[in-house]
Amino acid sequence: MSIFEELGVHCYLNAEDTFTSNGASCMGDETYRAMREISSSWVDLAELQRAAGEALARLTHNEAAYVSAGAASALTLCAAAAVSGGDRDAFLALPDTTLCGRDEVVLLTPQRNPYARSIAASGAKLRWVGREGRGVSLGELGAALTPRTAAIFYFVYHGAALCPPLEDILVLASANGIPVFVDAAAQLPPAENLWKYTELGAELALFSGGKGLAGPQDSGIIVGKRRWVERFLALGAPHEGVCRGSKVTREAIAGLYTAVRVFLSEPEEERQAKLLRKCELAGETMRRCGFTGLRIEPKGPVGQDSPRVTGVPDGVDAQTLREALRRAGLLVGCEGGRLSFHPQMMSEEQTKTACAILEETARRMKEV
Repeated sequence: MSIFEELGVHCYLNAEDTFTSNGASCMGDETYRAMREISSSWVDLAELQRAAGEALARLTHNEAAYVSAGAASALTLCAAAAVSGGDRDAFLALPDTTLCGRDEVVLLTPQRNPYARSIAASGAKLRWVGREGRGVSLGELGAALTPRTAAIFYFVYHGAALCPPLEDILVLASANGIPVFVDAAAQLPPAENLWKYTELGAELALFSGGKGLAGPQDSGIIVGKRRWVERFLALGAPHEGVCRGSKVTREAIAGLYTAVRVFLSEPEEERQAKLLRKCELAGETMRRCGFTGLRIEPKGPVGQDSPRVTGVPDGVDAQTLREALRRAGLLVGCEGGRLSFHPQMMSEEQTKTACAILEETARRMKEV
C-alpha cells in the first residue's frame, strides 16, 4: 500500500508553481541518497552545519553560508541576530528587546507582504517607510534611519517598481553603517542570483531550499558575510532562544548542500533549454485543445527565470477547467481568464503525462 492510499491523500502533478502549499519542488536522486546516508548515523550538528556552510560558500562564491529551516525562519534568524547585536543575553531575551540597543528594522511599504511577520517574530520592531500605493524615495529611506536601526530588509520581487534600486539602497546603508538583508526566496533560477546580491553589497541574501533548488522543502540557505554566519552558529538552533523552533535536521543540511551542488553543476543555458522544451510540449498540447492567445512567459510568478505557457481555453471557463484538472490530478495556474502551465517542478516525462491529462480533461469538458 502506498503512503497516499494509507493516509487517503491525493497525489498531483504540479504545473502551477513552487508554492509551499503544493509541496514546492521534488528532490532529485542524489539529494535523496545524501539524506538517507546521513540519516543512518549520528553527527555533531554544529560540525556538520559549519562544514556544509563552508562548502556552500565555496559553491556560491560567498564568504560564508548557513542552512536554515526554510526562508521564513531565515528571516527570523537574521532579524534576531541583528537586533541582539550578537550578544547572547540579548538574544536569549528575545522577543523582549529590552537589552537590545538597536531594536528596529526598516522595510519599504510597497514591499509589504505576509513574510514580514517572520521578521517581527524575532521581537524586532518593524518600521515601514513610505505610504501604500506610492513610490518611496531614497531620501525618505535615509530620513527613516536612526541610531535604533539594526538592519534594512529588502524583498526582491514585492513592490520593487515603487522602491529605489537595490544598488542605491546598498550605498545609502553602507554610508550609515547599516546592514541590508535581501529576501530572494524564490529567485532561482538563474543560479547567479546565489552570489549576485552579495556581490552588489548586501550583507546577506536568503533563498528557499525547496523551490528552484529542488532541495528539502523545510530548508533554506543564507549566504553572505562571515560575521553574520558566526552569529547564527553561536546563537541559532539547536541552541535555546527565539529560533529554537527553527531546528535544522542533519538530513535537511545534507540534502540542501547536495541540491545546491547539483543545481550549480548544470549550465544555466542547458537548464533554460530544458524548461523551454517542456513549455513547447505544453504549448503544442494547448494548441491542439483549441487554446487561443498562447504565449510563453519568460518569467515565473515572482520574477524568477522560469518560463511558463499561458493561454485562453476554448469553450470553457479557465477557472472551471483548472478545477477539473485538479480533480484529475494536475495543478495549473489561472489568472485573468488565462490558464498557465509552469513545468519547472516536473521532469520531461512527468510533463508529457501532465499534457495527456490536460488534453483528455479539455476534450471531456467540450463533450459535456
